[in-house]
Amino acid sequence: MKGERAYIGVGSNLGNRIDHCHRAMEAISRLPGVTGMVCSSLYESAPVPPASGGWFVNGVASAETTLHPEPLLRELQRIERAMGRPKARVRGDERSIDLDLLLLGSHVVERPEFVLPHPRLHLRRFVLVPLCELAPGLRHPVLGSTMRELLDRLDDPSQVRLLARAAHPATTA
Repeated sequence: MKGERAYIGVGSNLGNRIDHCHRAMEAISRLPGVTGMVCSSLYESAPVPPASGGWFVNGVASAETTLHPEPLLRELQRIERAMGRPKARVRGDERSIDLDLLLLGSHVVERPEFVLPHPRLHLRRFVLVPLCELAPGLRHPVLGSTMRELLDRLDDPSQVRLLARAAHPATTA
């Protein structure tokens, strides 16, 4: 079966944030049915909305996958739990790792428990900056705009600072 390209937001605001992001990216690259992993640089950003925790380290991992959206989401949640994230999620809580399935090919899913593309990806600078690093011409399957167009017209004053290029040892971009 031919794979589709997945884009996964990776973030951490607890403990060794950079190490958590690298470990999560490595775990994603080892998932069955996942190949051709590339990773953005890592960026530091203020939590949105403001949270009790510190600034986040964020990046985007991208890979070809033969997994459908729901099984891929379950695998990402399994990685989060293995890295110490509690199953119960409260927005704004500190977390060692946060993995968000942003896009998977042109899939559109609208269910109470799962929405794809990620419902806030076009509103968040900390997502669009690393996403544009990897795929500025990628079109949002619902909005029709490219990631670069979404970033250029974004009304989000939050800061996103480059931390480190070559965010992941297995990066091939």
